[in-house]
Order: sequence, then structure tokens, then C-alpha cells
Amino acid sequence: MQYVAGGRDSDTGSASHQLASLVDLMRMVSVGAKPGGHAILNALTSALFTLVLRAASETGQAPAGLLALAGHPRLAPAISAMFAEPARPWSLPELADLCNMSRATFMRHFHDNLGRSATELLTDIRMTLAANELKKPAVSTEAVAESIGYRSVAAFRRVFTDKMGMTPGQWRRRTDEVE
Repeated sequence: MQYVAGGRDSDTGSASHQLASLVDLMRMVSVGAKPGGHAILNALTSALFTLVLRAASETGQAPAGLLALAGHPRLAPAISAMFAEPARPWSLPELADLCNMSRATFMRHFHDNLGRSATELLTDIRMTLAANELKKPAVSTEAVAESIGYRSVAAFRRVFTDKMGMTPGQWRRRTDEVE
């Protein structure tokens, strides 16, 4: 951190600047397979979350994205439910009911706050969980698909490939090479 005469440089002290620096550090740590890299990234993730919240509070603007949804009193129940039970076969009417809204109102509020649908968010949550599970060599692709709510492995592979840009098998091999 740079200091200037009379105090700290306001730009380098801002949460957004600190956030950018932390992300740069995380990128440097993630390159290559150096000892302790995963432990360092895990520890820096907590700092990243805290700085994101701090940066959001410093902007003076309403938060966007998941932060906005989590803070939205009427939409928070749906977000919580999707994160708590991502494998559950959620329907839009069920999610809307959790929020005491009609399906159309729920869809409109969700899209206005996140810029995409609840279904798209649920798919992203599932694919993130799947990507993490595929790092475990003992867990089959079929077991991963089932654990995140897919009854059809073919459908899971199709969605995973669309979202991640590679098949589950390619993802697993790439992960093995990095670690």
C-alpha cells in the first residue's frame, strides 16, 4: 500500500483497489502447482468475500447481482433455498411461492435484480458444484450428475459442456494436470 505525505493515498486505500490487488495475487498464486497454493487460495477467498462486501458498501449505489438478491427481502428465500438444496427439482412456481409472489412477478423481480432468470442461476450453482466434485477422482460422472439433481447423465454432460466449455471428462483431466 502506498502512503503519501499527510496520509494514505485514497485510491490505493479504497476497497475496490484492494479487491483488484487481491484478485491479482490470487491469479499469481493459482498459476502453476506450487506447494501450499490451494491453502493460500482458500485463505484468500475469505478476504475476497469481505472486500467485495466492503467495496459494495463504499459505492453508495444499490448492489447488483447475487448481493442484491440476497439483500432483497422478497427474493432472499428463493436464493437461500437454491443454495441450500441445489439438487432439488425446483420449479418457478415453487420458488415464487417461497417468496409469496406470483410466478410472473417473481420472474420479473429476479431478472430485474440479477439480469437473468432463477433457472439460469440454479444451473450455474449446480455446474459450479459439479466442477468441484469432478476434481475428486473417486467420484464418477454419473454420481456427480445425480448429486446435483440430474437424472440423465447425457443431459448433465450437455449442460456442463455448454456452461463450462468442455465435457466433464475434459474438465476432470484438466484439473488433474493443474494439481
